[in-house]
Amino acid sequence: MDKTKILIIDSDVEAAETYRKSLEHAGYEVTLLRAGREGVERIRTVRPDLIILEAMLPDINGFSVCRELKEDPGYSSIPIIIVTALGTSEETYLANMAEEHKADGFFAKPVDTGRLLKKAADLLAGGPPEAKGVKTRAKILLIDDDPDFLDATQQILAANRFEVITAKDGQEGIARAKYESPDLILLDVIMPGKDGYSVCYELRKMAQTRPIPVIMLTAVGQQLSKPEYAVDMAIDHLADDYIDKPVDTQTLIGKIEKHLRH
Repeated sequence: MDKTKILIIDSDVEAAETYRKSLEHAGYEVTLLRAGREGVERIRTVRPDLIILEAMLPDINGFSVCRELKEDPGYSSIPIIIVTALGTSEETYLANMAEEHKADGFFAKPVDTGRLLKKAADLLAGGPPEAKGVKTRAKILLIDDDPDFLDATQQILAANRFEVITAKDGQEGIARAKYESPDLILLDVIMPGKDGYSVCYELRKMAQTRPIPVIMLTAVGQQLSKPEYAVDMAIDHLADDYIDKPVDTQTLIGKIEKHLRH
């Protein structure tokens, strides 16, 4: 299973480690380097899908690195986000400078990791996968009413090259399953209106959605005196699998891959 590769080139150890941890938690494969020239050389072997680049590096400034890569036809398509602590008072000037050097994004330090993750996901989602030499992956419908969980799980799935569509309640989920014909559905149990068990059972009763694998995701088992009852309920309502929240990334991706192979 190929993960999306992100290369961080930043001599600021504390900041770079913060980005690395957040990106790896979201499911990306991260390489961390401290110098510009080393980064340029490593790009030829790592072949990252995205680069996060500090403007102030010990050997060469990041703006020059960015322009050098963007003017090379072999690497010009790789999105580059420039980050810097050069001065928030000059943020507009620095953002314009990053744009002039053909960067795809810019953040002044301290960088909000949530915004950085969103920008990375947006840049990685841009353009058809075939144009980047990336194999098109399965389409997953994620149904959950928790916006934070939706956002975090969407980032994990995108990092593993899945196409993701979302729904915020059961009724919307059923409608999107019928319209989008996803390859797999991730479904929460406790939602406003129609609960996940009922949604799963209803999907199984329709010929159009019956073959789609359904994995239920929920913390409801932790609230019961007999946690296994939540799993039994999922099975009784014809779910294919069940994962407790909080969801472990490796478990989630492993189960998705398992059911997509069937």
